This record gives sequence, C-alpha cells and structure tokens, in this order.
Amino acid sequence: MTRKSNRRIWYLILVGFAAMTLIGALIALQPYGTPLNRLVRGAAALGYLAIFLAIISANYMRQLVRFFGRSFVQIHHILSVTGLVMVTLHPLGAAWSNASLRVWLPRLDSWLAFLQWGGPPAWYLIAAASSAAVLRKAVGRNWRALHLLNYVAFLLATVHASLLGTDFQRPVARAVSVALALAVLVTLIRKRFQRRRR
Repeated sequence: MTRKSNRRIWYLILVGFAAMTLIGALIALQPYGTPLNRLVRGAAALGYLAIFLAIISANYMRQLVRFFGRSFVQIHHILSVTGLVMVTLHPLGAAWSNASLRVWLPRLDSWLAFLQWGGPPAWYLIAAASSAAVLRKAVGRNWRALHLLNYVAFLLATVHASLLGTDFQRPVARAVSVALALAVLVTLIRKRFQRRRR
C-alpha cells in the first residue's frame, strides 16, 4: 500500500471516530434517560450508521480499494462487525432494562405494530446476511441474494427508528435517516440495473 493510500485510510478512520464520538456525545448530553437507556440508544445509533457505511462501501468496493488501498477491505469488515455488535447490544440492553425477552420477538398483531417494532426482524435479517457472508463458500453464488437482506433490514430499521426511536423524533435526525434510507435504496436499484446489463 502506498503512503498516500495509508494516509487516506487514517483520514477515514478519524472521520469515523469523530462521527461516533459526536453521536455518543449528543446522546449522553440529553437531559432524559438512565445510563442504560442512553447506552441502548447510543448502540442503536452507532449500529445504524455502521451498517449504512458497510452497505454503501460493499457496493463500491472496487473503487474504494483503488482509492484507499487493500486495507479498505479490512475496514469494511470492521464496519460490518461493529454494526452487528451494536445492533445486538441495543436489544440486549432493552431486554435487560424491561426485564423481558419480548423485545426479541416481532409484533404481528398489525402492520403498524410490525413496522413500529421492526427492530427484531431487522436484527434477524442482518444476522442472516452476516452468516451468509461468513459461509460464502458453502452458500455459493446464493450469498449475494442473502446479502441483499441487509438492504431490507436497513429500511426496516429506518422505519422502526422513525416511529419509535427517541433520538430520531427530531426533524433533523429524521431527515438524516430518510436521506440514508434513500441512498441505500438508490444504491440497490442502481446495482441491480448494472448487473442486468452485464
């Protein structure tokens, strides 16, 4: 890896660290919520951001590797693992706080309830997509189809956050989440069209 690529990688790491620090600080400075509640919300926000970056980077891996060098692949994997860990800590903390494992169960009593409590199904989809990536050789070409579950999970998580997330009720946060969801949706549609042309 060239010195220039190495420098770019460090810039990327610093930007990511700054973004995570900013999110953590904004949640920590909120006047409401117990320490555990803030941890749960912080894990959700950080996991949401990490999964978004992992999805986007996966679709432009060739260009990003060319710009940042081979080490970017490792950063992509770190983003994926970080996102999975954070979105796992989120329901674990919520289950502990509520003294109930019901937070892991999807709500099927109505469409609104399903979307509002869309965190559990989103988590299961992310876990399935992550396992497909790990078992890539065993799954074969089907790993790409399973990897698409990340997109569905992210969109479901966006709706869940918009309807239920404490920190996503503010107009700015909601606008950012909608923008991220649209970026993921546009990326998915664009990539599908590109593959059909090949």
